[in-house]
Amino acid sequence: MQRSSPRSRWSDVPEPIRSAVETLLGSRVVAAESRAGGWSPGSADVLRLEDGRRAFAKAASAAVNAQTVEMHRREAAVLAALGDAEVAPRLGGAVESDGWIAVVVEHVDGRHPDPRSDADTDAVLDAVGRLPVPMPAAVPRATETVRDALEDGAADWTRLLAEGRSDVVEGGATAVRALADLAARAGDAVAADGLVHGDLRPDNVLIREDGTALLIDWPNALEGKPWFDALTYALDVRRLGGDADRALRHPVLAGVDPHGIDAVLAALAGYFLHRSLSPEPEGMAGIRAFQRLQGGVALDWIAERSHG
Repeated sequence: MQRSSPRSRWSDVPEPIRSAVETLLGSRVVAAESRAGGWSPGSADVLRLEDGRRAFAKAASAAVNAQTVEMHRREAAVLAALGDAEVAPRLGGAVESDGWIAVVVEHVDGRHPDPRSDADTDAVLDAVGRLPVPMPAAVPRATETVRDALEDGAADWTRLLAEGRSDVVEGGATAVRALADLAARAGDAVAADGLVHGDLRPDNVLIREDGTALLIDWPNALEGKPWFDALTYALDVRRLGGDADRALRHPVLAGVDPHGIDAVLAALAGYFLHRSLSPEPEGMAGIRAFQRLQGGVALDWIAERSHG
């Protein structure tokens, strides 16, 4: 199952926003090619300009999903702060009008990584290894750190018990309590002041022509240990049929305490499974099924590691 939600197209974006983007870019848009993937209900397009250049633009409407608009604002602020960092695309600018926002970034020739390709996985984890520690001072701080997020994920196991939903895992309440205890250690394992992407999956990475990886889609940036990004990417590698255990031997993960890895996987599983029980957000069809699947993959990996 791929992460995907229906996309609107550049032609669906109101004319005032499209005109403002053309003014920002200094050239008229003559063609737009939609990009699939991800959960955003807005548009995501490669724009071909009259002067021959290309740019990437994403747009969203608060009337469809206000959270997406806020995420676009935050991504623009993060990219502006990162500037010419080699791990992220350069920001072209952002425009807003009547509840719409469009964020423009440089166009990068590349493809999404194949999670079954060891070379692609190495390139992604190499990029994680280049994330700055500490986080650059100009990057706007999120309201939570990776530690906060994982402590909340650990608490999701307790919430599942309180809500009578221990049936989400085999073993019922006993298993949920054990997972809650394991996940409780996750926050300490990732506490740090490094830059973390926060949503590192194949559809949020481009492999450039030289084989290096560029991390894209930055609205979830926060503070913590960058190896958290490497582990969440490895989780998707496992889900999609790649060699996740090999990924754990990459230098960015090789020195991490195995108990810390298990704790983070348990907290992620709690987060995914608890949220999978909530109603589907507007414009994000399929996300709850994805969360159920991702939580199950994390639990299977923990079980395999504990018996390996």
